[in-house]
Amino acid sequence: MKHFVLLLLILLVSVPSFGSSAIFQKSWGVQGTKNGQFSDPQGIFVDGKDLVYVADTLNHRIQVFDKNGKYKTSFGNYGSENGEFLFPHDIVVDSKGFIYVADSQNGRVQKFSSKNKFVKSWGGKGPEPGQFDGPMYLAIDRSDRLYVGDAFNQRVQVFDNEGTLILTVGAKVGMFDAMNPGNLATVSGLNVDNNGYIYISDDIVRRIQKYDPEGNFVAEWGSGYSGKWGQPGGSTIDSSGNLHYINKMNNMVVVLDPKGSFLFEWGGSGTAHGLFTRPIDLYFSDDGSVFVLEQSGNRIQRFGISY
Repeated sequence: MKHFVLLLLILLVSVPSFGSSAIFQKSWGVQGTKNGQFSDPQGIFVDGKDLVYVADTLNHRIQVFDKNGKYKTSFGNYGSENGEFLFPHDIVVDSKGFIYVADSQNGRVQKFSSKNKFVKSWGGKGPEPGQFDGPMYLAIDRSDRLYVGDAFNQRVQVFDNEGTLILTVGAKVGMFDAMNPGNLATVSGLNVDNNGYIYISDDIVRRIQKYDPEGNFVAEWGSGYSGKWGQPGGSTIDSSGNLHYINKMNNMVVVLDPKGSFLFEWGGSGTAHGLFTRPIDLYFSDDGSVFVLEQSGNRIQRFGISY
């Protein structure tokens, strides 16, 4: 009977087309305020030491776990002083161990040491270069450049690791203009690959757009494959350059190859292992495991991907 249940779970998670599948490995987290519990978490990152960082949004803190879900530490609390957060939305870690948090309602990015100590912050609410209106998504490249999804300013701003503005992709435009290639209606997910190409999800126009390292528009992906496009959210890139993104409409993870062609999709709605309740973000670790964060489910699930 146990073997039958395991097989059923694998079938629920996997899509038989192309011989590809996502195999459930581990889960942790429930709703709450204690260590290891979550309240509406919205961002996840796995560093080179396999530490899992979670932006625990409504608890106004960052929690850190090992890759098996063992609680390690947390930092931050409600407020607007240095080291405090108002609805932290995302988190990344650079190659030197510095931690960056998208402090969404304070309109800033905060930088912390590898010991979780406050280093500096930059931003402020507004539409000017270097300011933010809804900094909700972060990505970091191999040169430790920080990409900030400035959702309501309809742009992504790129900074060096000290907060100096380098590049801006997108701009504030009307909704009709936002539908044109290269423009953004919002930012609902953000990633950068090993070659510096930028991928921006837009769940209003319902597409993912690809830009070169200088911010020039390259392509938009929104149709032409066997699955349902839906509303793209958080995304991550595997070691082969395939883009895995969350379809917010049906609680699925969709996988596209580097040219934007559909490969497979997996997941679905539910509370069993391999199913999701409002997934919001995901991230690949160096060993090839993918961690999926559920906003309403208040948990993390870890999977292995078989191609």
